[in-house]
Amino acid sequence: MREDRMEPRLDEMLDDPIVRLVMARDRLSPDRVRAEMTEAAERLSRRRDGAGPALAA
Repeated sequence: MREDRMEPRLDEMLDDPIVRLVMARDRLSPDRVRAEMTEAAERLSRRRDGAGPALAA
């Protein structure tokens, strides 16, 4: 993590060995987590921009 940021980037977190162990236990892949985070960010962006609901029905 760079010192000019308070929190690690998603890729940094997904590369952490302990995070990898937890994801393996939960049967999650880094690609799936990235996809879920991207989808959530897009929904939040649409909601913020007034383009529709943020949550799926």
